[in-house]
Amino acid sequence: MRIALMHFHLKSGGVTTVIKQQAAVLRAAGHEVLIVCGESPAGAVPAPVTVVPGLGYEDAPRDRAKAQAIRDDVLGALARAWPGRPVDVLHVHNPTLAKNRNLQQVLKTLQRDGVPLLCQIHDLAEDGRPGAYFDEPYVADCHYATVNGRDRNLLIQAGLDVRGVHYLPNPIAPLPSSAATANAPPAPSPVLYPVRAIRRKNIGEAIFLHLFDPSKAPLYITLPPNSDQDLPAYRMWQAFAARHELKVHFEAGLHHDFTGLVACSRFWLTTSITEGFGFTFLDAWPAGKALWGRKLADICEDFEVRGVRLADLYDLILVPWDMIDGARLLRLMTDALNDALSSYGRADREAQAVRFRSWFGVREGVDFGLLDEGAQRTVLDRVLSDQSALNRLVFLNPFLAAPGPAAGTATRIAQNKTAVLRHFNTERYARRLTAAYDAVGNRPLTQHIDKRVLLDAFLSPERFTLLKWGAYHE
Repeated sequence: MRIALMHFHLKSGGVTTVIKQQAAVLRAAGHEVLIVCGESPAGAVPAPVTVVPGLGYEDAPRDRAKAQAIRDDVLGALARAWPGRPVDVLHVHNPTLAKNRNLQQVLKTLQRDGVPLLCQIHDLAEDGRPGAYFDEPYVADCHYATVNGRDRNLLIQAGLDVRGVHYLPNPIAPLPSSAATANAPPAPSPVLYPVRAIRRKNIGEAIFLHLFDPSKAPLYITLPPNSDQDLPAYRMWQAFAARHELKVHFEAGLHHDFTGLVACSRFWLTTSITEGFGFTFLDAWPAGKALWGRKLADICEDFEVRGVRLADLYDLILVPWDMIDGARLLRLMTDALNDALSSYGRADREAQAVRFRSWFGVREGVDFGLLDEGAQRTVLDRVLSDQSALNRLVFLNPFLAAPGPAAGTATRIAQNKTAVLRHFNTERYARRLTAAYDAVGNRPLTQHIDKRVLLDAFLSPERFTLLKWGAYHE
Protein backbone atom coordinates (compact mmCIF):
# COMPACT_ATOMS: atom_id res chain seq x y z
CA MET A 1 0.00 0.00 0.00
CA ARG A 2 0.94 3.66 -0.43
CA ILE A 3 0.61 5.41 2.92
CA ALA A 4 1.09 9.11 3.62
CA LEU A 5 1.52 10.12 7.27
CA MET A 6 0.59 13.74 8.01
CA HIS A 7 1.27 15.98 11.03
CA PHE A 8 1.95 19.61 11.89
CA HIS A 9 5.65 18.95 12.55
CA LEU A 10 8.24 16.32 13.46
CA LYS A 11 9.57 17.98 16.60
CA SER A 12 10.63 15.79 19.49
CA GLY A 13 7.60 14.44 21.31
CA GLY A 14 5.14 11.60 21.67
CA VAL A 15 3.28 12.00 18.38
CA THR A 16 6.51 12.32 16.39
CA THR A 17 7.80 9.14 18.05
CA VAL A 18 4.65 7.32 16.98
CA ILE A 19 4.92 8.61 13.40
CA LYS A 20 8.51 7.39 13.18
CA GLN A 21 7.49 4.01 14.57
CA GLN A 22 4.67 3.76 12.05
CA ALA A 23 6.94 4.67 9.17
CA ALA A 24 9.51 2.09 10.25
CA VAL A 25 7.09 -0.81 10.73
CA LEU A 26 5.20 -0.05 7.52
CA ARG A 27 8.35 0.10 5.42
CA ALA A 28 9.62 -3.09 7.05
CA ALA A 29 6.36 -4.73 5.96
CA GLY A 30 6.91 -3.63 2.36
CA HIS A 31 4.58 -0.63 2.19
CA GLU A 32 5.48 2.66 0.53
CA VAL A 33 5.53 5.54 3.01
CA LEU A 34 5.68 9.32 2.70
CA ILE A 35 5.63 11.74 5.64
CA VAL A 36 3.98 15.10 4.96
CA CYS A 37 4.49 17.78 7.62
CA GLY A 38 4.68 21.52 8.15
CA GLU A 39 8.36 21.77 9.15
CA SER A 40 11.63 20.09 8.24
CA PRO A 41 12.59 17.40 10.78
CA ALA A 42 15.55 18.09 13.05
CA GLY A 43 16.79 14.50 13.18
CA ALA A 44 16.75 11.26 11.24
CA VAL A 45 13.41 10.00 9.94
CA PRO A 46 12.85 6.44 8.62
CA ALA A 47 10.93 7.53 5.49
CA PRO A 48 10.93 10.24 2.84
CA VAL A 49 9.63 13.60 4.09
CA THR A 50 7.87 16.34 2.14
CA VAL A 51 7.41 19.71 3.84
CA VAL A 52 4.20 21.62 3.20
CA PRO A 53 4.71 24.83 5.22
CA GLY A 54 1.00 25.58 5.32
CA LEU A 55 0.47 22.54 7.58
CA GLY A 56 2.53 23.98 10.43
CA TYR A 57 1.15 25.62 13.56
CA GLU A 58 -0.93 28.65 12.61
CA ASP A 59 -2.88 30.94 14.96
CA ALA A 60 -4.49 33.02 12.21
CA PRO A 61 -8.23 32.65 11.56
CA ARG A 62 -9.55 30.33 8.87
CA ASP A 63 -8.83 31.46 5.33
CA ARG A 64 -10.60 29.63 2.52
CA ALA A 65 -8.03 30.64 -0.09
CA LYS A 66 -5.15 29.53 2.11
CA ALA A 67 -6.86 26.21 2.85
CA GLN A 68 -7.22 25.64 -0.89
CA ALA A 69 -3.53 26.40 -1.43
CA ILE A 70 -2.54 23.92 1.30
CA ARG A 71 -4.78 21.30 -0.26
CA ASP A 72 -3.07 21.89 -3.62
CA ASP A 73 0.36 21.54 -2.03
CA VAL A 74 -0.60 18.27 -0.34
CA LEU A 75 -2.00 16.84 -3.56
CA GLY A 76 1.17 17.94 -5.35
CA ALA A 77 3.35 16.17 -2.78
CA LEU A 78 1.35 12.96 -3.16
CA ALA A 79 1.52 13.18 -6.97
CA ARG A 80 5.29 13.63 -6.92
CA ALA A 81 5.72 10.68 -4.58
CA TRP A 82 3.50 8.35 -6.61
CA PRO A 83 3.14 9.68 -10.18
CA GLY A 84 0.00 8.38 -11.79
CA ARG A 85 -0.95 6.31 -8.73
CA PRO A 86 -3.31 7.43 -5.98
CA VAL A 87 -2.43 7.27 -2.29
CA ASP A 88 -4.20 4.39 -0.53
CA VAL A 89 -4.52 6.16 2.84
CA LEU A 90 -3.71 9.62 4.15
CA HIS A 91 -3.10 8.95 7.85
CA VAL A 92 -3.52 12.27 9.67
CA HIS A 93 -2.29 12.69 13.25
CA ASN A 94 -4.19 14.82 15.79
CA PRO A 95 -6.47 16.44 13.21
CA THR A 96 -9.04 17.53 15.80
CA LEU A 97 -6.59 19.89 17.50
CA ALA A 98 -6.87 23.37 16.02
CA LYS A 99 -3.14 23.99 15.99
CA ASN A 100 -3.80 25.07 12.41
CA ARG A 101 -7.22 26.63 11.91
CA ASN A 102 -7.33 25.66 8.24
CA LEU A 103 -6.76 21.95 8.78
CA GLN A 104 -10.39 20.82 8.94
CA GLN A 105 -11.16 22.60 5.68
CA VAL A 106 -8.03 21.12 4.07
CA LEU A 107 -9.06 17.61 5.07
CA LYS A 108 -12.62 18.07 3.86
CA THR A 109 -11.48 19.25 0.44
CA LEU A 110 -8.95 16.40 0.17
CA GLN A 111 -11.73 14.00 1.05
CA ARG A 112 -13.90 15.45 -1.73
CA ASP A 113 -10.95 14.92 -4.07
CA GLY A 114 -11.14 11.20 -3.28
CA VAL A 115 -8.25 10.94 -0.79
CA PRO A 116 -9.08 8.20 1.77
CA LEU A 117 -8.56 9.47 5.33
CA LEU A 118 -7.64 7.85 8.61
CA CYS A 119 -7.72 10.46 11.38
CA GLN A 120 -5.75 9.32 14.43
CA ILE A 121 -6.46 11.07 17.71
CA HIS A 122 -3.74 11.21 20.33
CA ASP A 123 -5.25 14.13 22.27
CA LEU A 124 -8.75 15.57 22.22
CA ALA A 125 -9.33 19.30 22.44
CA GLU A 126 -12.41 18.54 24.53
CA ASP A 127 -10.10 17.05 27.16
CA GLY A 128 -8.98 20.31 28.75
CA ARG A 129 -7.51 22.00 25.67
CA PRO A 130 -9.98 24.78 24.82
CA GLY A 131 -7.30 26.78 23.02
CA ALA A 132 -7.04 23.99 20.45
CA TYR A 133 -10.78 23.59 19.89
CA PHE A 134 -12.29 23.87 16.41
CA ASP A 135 -15.57 25.82 16.28
CA GLU A 136 -16.60 23.83 13.21
CA PRO A 137 -17.63 20.19 12.72
CA TYR A 138 -14.86 17.62 12.48
CA VAL A 139 -14.39 15.87 9.17
CA ALA A 140 -17.14 13.27 8.71
CA ASP A 141 -17.59 10.02 6.79
CA CYS A 142 -13.99 8.91 7.29
CA HIS A 143 -12.31 6.43 9.60
CA TYR A 144 -10.85 7.44 12.96
CA ALA A 145 -8.29 5.80 15.25
CA THR A 146 -7.45 6.27 18.91
CA VAL A 147 -4.53 5.26 21.13
CA ASN A 148 -6.78 4.20 24.02
CA GLY A 149 -10.08 2.44 24.54
CA ARG A 150 -11.56 5.33 26.52
CA ASP A 151 -11.43 7.73 23.58
CA ARG A 152 -12.67 5.04 21.22
CA ASN A 153 -15.70 4.41 23.42
CA LEU A 154 -16.38 8.14 23.78
CA LEU A 155 -16.24 8.66 20.02
CA ILE A 156 -18.69 5.81 19.53
CA GLN A 157 -21.00 7.42 22.11
CA ALA A 158 -20.59 10.68 20.17
CA GLY A 159 -21.89 9.10 16.98
CA LEU A 160 -19.13 7.14 15.25
CA ASP A 161 -19.73 3.64 13.91
CA VAL A 162 -18.02 0.95 15.97
CA ARG A 163 -16.49 -0.33 12.72
CA GLY A 164 -15.03 3.06 11.94
CA VAL A 165 -12.98 3.75 15.08
CA HIS A 166 -9.79 1.71 15.30
CA TYR A 167 -7.79 0.99 18.46
CA LEU A 168 -4.10 1.65 17.77
CA PRO A 169 -2.22 1.41 21.08
CA ASN A 170 1.37 2.55 20.82
CA PRO A 171 4.11 -0.07 20.65
CA ILE A 172 6.51 -0.29 23.57
CA ALA A 173 10.24 -0.12 22.88
CA PRO A 174 11.95 -1.65 25.94
CA LEU A 175 14.56 0.51 27.60
CA PRO A 176 18.13 -0.80 27.42
CA SER A 177 18.53 -3.63 29.86
CA SER A 178 21.63 -2.59 31.75
CA ALA A 179 22.99 -2.45 35.24
CA ALA A 180 24.99 0.61 34.25
CA THR A 181 25.38 3.11 37.06
CA ALA A 182 27.57 5.65 35.30
CA ASN A 183 26.77 9.04 36.75
CA ALA A 184 23.93 7.45 38.73
CA PRO A 185 22.89 8.95 42.08
CA PRO A 186 24.45 7.58 45.23
CA ALA A 187 22.68 5.25 47.67
CA PRO A 188 20.05 4.95 48.99
CA SER A 189 18.17 3.86 45.89
CA PRO A 190 15.68 6.52 44.82
CA VAL A 191 12.04 6.30 43.89
CA LEU A 192 11.95 7.43 40.26
CA TYR A 193 9.22 9.55 38.69
CA PRO A 194 10.33 9.57 35.03
CA VAL A 195 8.33 12.53 33.83
CA ARG A 196 8.44 16.04 32.45
CA ALA A 197 7.02 17.91 35.41
CA ILE A 198 4.07 19.70 33.82
CA ARG A 199 1.04 20.49 35.98
CA ARG A 200 -1.07 17.50 34.98
CA LYS A 201 1.68 15.17 36.18
CA ASN A 202 0.57 16.16 39.69
CA ILE A 203 3.95 16.83 41.28
CA GLY A 204 2.36 17.85 44.58
CA GLU A 205 0.98 14.35 45.01
CA ALA A 206 4.38 12.78 44.35
CA ILE A 207 5.82 14.95 47.16
CA PHE A 208 2.83 14.08 49.36
CA LEU A 209 3.53 10.35 48.95
CA HIS A 210 7.19 10.94 49.74
CA LEU A 211 6.17 12.22 53.19
CA PHE A 212 4.56 8.87 54.02
CA ASP A 213 7.48 6.69 52.90
CA PRO A 214 8.98 5.15 56.06
CA SER A 215 12.24 4.38 54.23
CA LYS A 216 12.66 8.10 53.44
CA ALA A 217 14.20 7.10 50.12
CA PRO A 218 14.88 10.13 47.92
CA LEU A 219 12.40 10.99 45.20
CA TYR A 220 13.89 11.75 41.77
CA ILE A 221 11.80 13.67 39.22
CA THR A 222 13.55 13.54 35.87
CA LEU A 223 12.74 16.60 33.74
CA PRO A 224 11.52 20.19 34.12
CA PRO A 225 8.57 21.55 32.13
CA ASN A 226 9.31 23.27 28.86
CA SER A 227 6.23 25.51 28.66
CA ASP A 228 5.82 28.87 30.34
CA GLN A 229 2.39 27.99 31.73
CA ASP A 230 3.81 25.08 33.75
CA LEU A 231 6.87 26.85 35.18
CA PRO A 232 5.29 28.82 38.07
CA ALA A 233 3.82 25.70 39.70
CA TYR A 234 7.05 23.81 39.13
CA ARG A 235 9.14 26.50 40.77
CA MET A 236 6.72 26.64 43.70
CA TRP A 237 7.21 22.89 44.34
CA GLN A 238 10.98 23.26 44.05
CA ALA A 239 10.89 26.02 46.66
CA PHE A 240 8.54 24.03 48.89
CA ALA A 241 10.81 20.97 48.88
CA ALA A 242 13.88 23.12 49.58
CA ARG A 243 12.18 25.04 52.40
CA HIS A 244 11.22 21.83 54.16
CA GLU A 245 14.53 20.12 53.36
CA LEU A 246 12.79 17.22 51.64
CA LYS A 247 14.78 14.59 49.77
CA VAL A 248 13.12 15.50 46.49
CA HIS A 249 15.51 15.95 43.59
CA PHE A 250 14.24 17.80 40.54
CA GLU A 251 15.73 17.55 37.03
CA ALA A 252 17.52 14.29 37.86
CA GLY A 253 17.46 13.34 34.19
CA LEU A 254 19.60 16.39 33.39
CA HIS A 255 22.26 15.42 35.91
CA HIS A 256 22.34 11.63 35.67
CA ASP A 257 22.33 9.06 32.89
CA PHE A 258 18.75 7.83 32.52
CA THR A 259 19.79 4.19 32.18
CA GLY A 260 21.68 4.55 35.42
CA LEU A 261 18.65 6.12 37.11
CA VAL A 262 16.48 3.22 36.01
CA ALA A 263 19.02 0.62 37.10
CA CYS A 264 19.45 1.98 40.62
CA SER A 265 15.84 2.97 41.34
CA ARG A 266 13.72 1.14 43.94
CA PHE A 267 10.58 1.46 41.83
CA TRP A 268 8.84 3.91 39.49
CA LEU A 269 6.15 6.31 40.63
CA THR A 270 3.26 7.89 38.76
CA THR A 271 0.79 10.48 40.07
CA SER A 272 -0.47 11.89 36.76
CA ILE A 273 -4.15 12.86 36.74
CA THR A 274 -4.66 12.41 33.00
CA GLU A 275 -2.95 10.59 30.13
CA GLY A 276 -3.48 10.04 26.44
CA PHE A 277 -1.95 6.61 25.95
CA GLY A 278 -0.29 5.93 29.29
CA PHE A 279 3.28 4.86 28.53
CA THR A 280 4.09 5.13 32.25
CA PHE A 281 1.90 2.15 33.06
CA LEU A 282 3.83 -0.08 30.65
CA ASP A 283 7.44 1.12 30.41
CA ALA A 284 8.61 0.15 33.89
CA TRP A 285 8.03 -3.60 33.62
CA PRO A 286 10.24 -4.41 30.59
CA ALA A 287 12.93 -2.31 32.31
CA GLY A 288 12.77 -4.69 35.28
CA LYS A 289 11.14 -2.21 37.64
CA ALA A 290 7.84 -2.15 39.50
CA LEU A 291 5.39 0.75 39.18
CA TRP A 292 3.30 2.26 41.96
CA GLY A 293 1.07 5.29 42.32
CA ARG A 294 -2.18 6.70 40.95
CA LYS A 295 -4.21 4.43 38.69
CA LEU A 296 -6.19 6.01 35.85
CA ALA A 297 -8.96 3.45 35.49
CA ASP A 298 -10.20 4.49 32.06
CA ILE A 299 -6.66 4.29 30.65
CA CYS A 300 -5.43 1.25 32.60
CA GLU A 301 -8.40 -0.88 31.56
CA ASP A 302 -6.75 -1.33 28.14
CA PHE A 303 -3.69 -2.81 29.81
CA GLU A 304 -5.38 -4.88 32.50
CA VAL A 305 -7.57 -6.78 30.03
CA ARG A 306 -4.32 -7.75 28.29
CA GLY A 307 -2.78 -9.18 31.42
CA VAL A 308 -0.87 -6.23 32.87
CA ARG A 309 -1.58 -6.40 36.61
CA LEU A 310 -1.99 -2.99 38.22
CA ALA A 311 -4.02 -3.88 41.30
CA ASP A 312 -1.37 -2.38 43.61
CA LEU A 313 -2.06 1.11 42.33
CA TYR A 314 -4.59 3.36 44.11
CA ASP A 315 -7.60 5.11 42.56
CA LEU A 316 -7.69 8.25 44.71
CA ILE A 317 -6.40 9.87 47.88
CA LEU A 318 -9.32 11.00 50.00
CA VAL A 319 -8.78 14.30 51.85
CA PRO A 320 -11.43 15.37 54.41
CA TRP A 321 -13.12 18.68 53.76
CA ASP A 322 -11.89 20.26 56.99
CA MET A 323 -8.27 20.00 55.84
CA ILE A 324 -8.86 22.43 53.00
CA ASP A 325 -10.88 25.55 52.23
CA GLY A 326 -13.87 23.92 50.53
CA ALA A 327 -15.48 27.23 49.60
CA ARG A 328 -12.30 28.34 47.85
CA LEU A 329 -12.07 25.02 46.01
CA LEU A 330 -15.65 25.20 44.77
CA ARG A 331 -15.11 28.82 43.70
CA LEU A 332 -12.00 27.87 41.71
CA MET A 333 -13.84 24.92 40.20
CA THR A 334 -16.77 27.15 39.20
CA ASP A 335 -14.48 29.80 37.70
CA ALA A 336 -12.56 27.16 35.73
CA LEU A 337 -15.81 25.57 34.57
CA ASN A 338 -17.21 28.90 33.40
CA ASP A 339 -13.98 29.71 31.56
CA ALA A 340 -14.07 26.29 29.89
CA LEU A 341 -17.71 26.62 28.86
CA SER A 342 -17.03 30.06 27.36
CA SER A 343 -13.97 28.77 25.49
CA TYR A 344 -16.00 25.92 24.03
CA GLY A 345 -18.89 28.19 23.10
CA ARG A 346 -21.31 26.71 25.64
CA ALA A 347 -24.03 28.76 27.32
CA ASP A 348 -25.31 26.24 29.93
CA ARG A 349 -23.26 27.61 32.83
CA GLU A 350 -25.88 27.37 35.57
CA ALA A 351 -26.92 23.81 34.70
CA GLN A 352 -23.30 22.69 34.78
CA ALA A 353 -22.64 24.57 38.04
CA VAL A 354 -25.60 22.82 39.69
CA ARG A 355 -24.24 19.50 38.48
CA PHE A 356 -20.87 20.23 40.09
CA ARG A 357 -22.30 21.51 43.39
CA SER A 358 -24.56 18.48 43.79
CA TRP A 359 -21.65 16.12 43.09
CA PHE A 360 -19.46 17.76 45.74
CA GLY A 361 -22.32 17.89 48.21
CA VAL A 362 -22.55 14.11 48.65
CA ARG A 363 -18.80 13.52 49.10
CA GLU A 364 -17.20 12.86 52.49
CA GLY A 365 -14.02 14.38 51.16
CA VAL A 366 -12.22 15.27 47.97
CA ASP A 367 -9.58 13.47 45.92
CA PHE A 368 -6.14 15.04 46.33
CA GLY A 369 -5.76 14.90 42.53
CA LEU A 370 -8.73 17.22 42.02
CA LEU A 371 -7.14 19.98 44.10
CA ASP A 372 -5.16 22.90 42.77
CA GLU A 373 -1.56 23.37 43.90
CA GLY A 374 -2.54 25.83 46.62
CA ALA A 375 -4.91 23.37 48.29
CA GLN A 376 -2.41 20.55 47.87
CA ARG A 377 0.24 22.65 49.59
CA THR A 378 -2.17 23.30 52.47
CA VAL A 379 -2.59 19.55 52.97
CA LEU A 380 1.17 19.01 52.83
CA ASP A 381 1.74 21.72 55.43
CA ARG A 382 -0.77 19.98 57.72
CA VAL A 383 0.97 16.62 57.31
CA LEU A 384 4.37 18.16 58.03
CA SER A 385 3.21 19.98 61.15
CA ASP A 386 0.54 17.74 62.65
CA GLN A 387 1.04 14.02 63.31
CA SER A 388 -2.70 13.59 63.88
CA ALA A 389 -3.40 14.87 60.35
CA LEU A 390 -0.97 12.32 58.96
CA ASN A 391 -2.61 9.55 60.98
CA ARG A 392 -6.05 10.60 59.84
CA LEU A 393 -5.04 10.47 56.18
CA VAL A 394 -3.60 6.99 56.70
CA PHE A 395 -6.90 5.90 58.29
CA LEU A 396 -8.84 7.20 55.26
CA ASN A 397 -6.28 5.83 52.78
CA PRO A 398 -4.78 2.65 54.30
CA PHE A 399 -2.25 2.18 51.49
CA LEU A 400 -0.41 5.25 52.83
CA ALA A 401 0.71 3.15 55.80
CA ALA A 402 3.10 1.29 53.50
CA PRO A 403 3.45 3.21 50.23
CA GLY A 404 5.06 1.41 47.35
CA PRO A 405 4.67 -1.91 45.52
CA ALA A 406 3.20 -4.80 47.49
CA ALA A 407 4.96 -8.07 48.27
CA GLY A 408 5.80 -10.37 45.39
CA THR A 409 7.28 -7.60 43.27
CA ALA A 410 9.69 -9.82 41.31
CA THR A 411 6.86 -12.11 40.21
CA ARG A 412 4.66 -9.16 39.27
CA ILE A 413 7.46 -7.58 37.23
CA ALA A 414 8.05 -10.81 35.30
CA GLN A 415 4.32 -11.31 34.62
CA ASN A 416 3.78 -7.75 33.49
CA LYS A 417 6.90 -7.71 31.34
CA THR A 418 5.61 -10.77 29.50
CA ALA A 419 2.17 -9.22 29.01
CA VAL A 420 3.56 -5.89 27.77
CA LEU A 421 5.94 -7.45 25.27
CA ARG A 422 3.26 -9.85 24.03
CA HIS A 423 0.51 -7.32 23.41
CA PHE A 424 2.34 -4.06 22.67
CA ASN A 425 5.13 -5.13 20.32
CA THR A 426 5.85 -3.75 16.86
CA GLU A 427 4.68 -6.88 15.02
CA ARG A 428 1.22 -6.70 16.55
CA TYR A 429 1.19 -2.96 15.97
CA ALA A 430 1.94 -3.46 12.26
CA ARG A 431 -1.00 -5.86 12.00
CA ARG A 432 -3.34 -3.36 13.67
CA LEU A 433 -2.19 -0.61 11.33
CA THR A 434 -2.68 -2.61 8.15
CA ALA A 435 -6.09 -3.84 9.34
CA ALA A 436 -7.16 -0.20 9.85
CA TYR A 437 -5.88 0.72 6.40
CA ASP A 438 -7.73 -2.19 4.82
CA ALA A 439 -10.92 -0.97 6.49
CA VAL A 440 -10.37 2.56 5.17
CA GLY A 441 -10.10 1.22 1.64
CA ASN A 442 -12.86 -1.38 1.80
CA ARG A 443 -15.44 -0.06 4.26
CA PRO A 444 -16.91 3.34 3.36
CA LEU A 445 -18.87 4.88 6.22
CA THR A 446 -21.41 7.58 6.88
CA GLN A 447 -20.63 8.94 10.33
CA HIS A 448 -19.89 12.15 12.18
CA ILE A 449 -18.85 13.26 15.68
CA ASP A 450 -21.36 15.04 17.91
CA LYS A 451 -18.93 17.41 19.60
CA ARG A 452 -21.36 18.33 22.38
CA VAL A 453 -21.60 14.72 23.55
CA LEU A 454 -17.84 14.44 23.48
CA LEU A 455 -17.35 17.62 25.51
CA ASP A 456 -19.96 16.61 28.10
CA ALA A 457 -17.99 13.45 28.81
CA PHE A 458 -14.90 15.45 29.77
CA LEU A 459 -16.78 18.19 31.62
CA SER A 460 -17.81 15.73 34.34
CA PRO A 461 -17.04 16.61 37.98
CA GLU A 462 -15.02 13.46 38.59
CA ARG A 463 -12.72 14.32 35.67
CA PHE A 464 -12.54 18.07 36.26
CA THR A 465 -9.21 18.48 38.00
CA LEU A 466 -7.88 21.99 38.50
CA LEU A 467 -4.40 20.86 37.48
CA LYS A 468 -5.76 20.49 33.96
CA TRP A 469 -8.67 22.91 33.75
CA GLY A 470 -7.79 25.68 36.19
CA ALA A 471 -5.27 28.50 36.16
CA TYR A 472 -2.36 28.32 38.58
CA HIS A 473 -2.86 30.35 41.75
CA GLU A 474 -0.12 31.12 44.28
